[in-house]
Amino acid sequence: MFDLCPRQWTPALPLTELRPGLTAFEAAGERLVAFREPGGPYRVLLDRCPHRQAALSLGELTPEGHVQCRYHGWRFDGAGACQRVPLNDLTPAALARIRVPSVPARALAGALWIYTATDVADPPDPQLPASLEGDPERFGTYSQHWRAHWTRAVENFIDFAHPSYLHRDTIGAYTHHYAEGGAVATCEVEATPWGFRTLNYFGSRRQGFRVDWYRPNLSVLHFGAGNEGKLHVFSIPLNATQTRVMTVRRLPPGYDAAAWTAQRAAVDNTILDEDRFIVESQPGAVNEDEISVATDAPCVTFRRWWRELLRDQPSATPAAPA
Repeated sequence: MFDLCPRQWTPALPLTELRPGLTAFEAAGERLVAFREPGGPYRVLLDRCPHRQAALSLGELTPEGHVQCRYHGWRFDGAGACQRVPLNDLTPAALARIRVPSVPARALAGALWIYTATDVADPPDPQLPASLEGDPERFGTYSQHWRAHWTRAVENFIDFAHPSYLHRDTIGAYTHHYAEGGAVATCEVEATPWGFRTLNYFGSRRQGFRVDWYRPNLSVLHFGAGNEGKLHVFSIPLNATQTRVMTVRRLPPGYDAAAWTAQRAAVDNTILDEDRFIVESQPGAVNEDEISVATDAPCVTFRRWWRELLRDQPSATPAAPA
């Protein structure tokens, strides 16, 4: 399960998209349903009833916080344990054998996060930059859905070379001048416990643009000092051909998440649309048939990690990233 990105913490959808009751969504190739127990945490189950595989998200959330299947009324708690099978007199032992796979979930940095496994009850904590710590309700998000594999989107946001041409009329105007003038760029990659950080610059002075990558799909772009100068971009796998690209920023005082999202949409759209135009033209996942050069060092490092991740999961998608 979750073959696209197994055993990783990832945001799945913004908290603002969670509805009262049940919310259906897709992540890493699996259909899931999210809900909140009364006064409790968010819960996530696979969106299919073990009885006849009907979508649980078509049912309802009972006052007790149980998911009731619309088809035959079977009920499941937040851990996926069956609590009731109407019209049948099952023994406690028989009832205990009926379960829906559950997925670890948390509210973090403006989004509902999941751990992409159903057989890990207590996964390790996700590793986040300090700029994403704090009250999860105090972050604003903006999302686009791209028709592309998530690995293509990740590479786009850790790649220093493309803004000189793809964004030459916007954020890449100054680097376009350098590139056309024959400048050579250096892209340094430093391994960290959570992924890697990159420093990208021209000439011999090690001063330039920094990008941090947090496993599996967070790129932190440093545009200035402090938390306000960091743009967090998540490339969230939905399925093999669709990715949710989600930007996250800490909310300024006085803003709520909905108002901030509406305000940021116009700004984020401009640059993301330029990226989307190209990334959606790329076929499938990153692969070993593609040529890499020195400025691709961050992408090569990411590909190595992804190849090792899939190698450790025998059931994972048999892709061959370079």
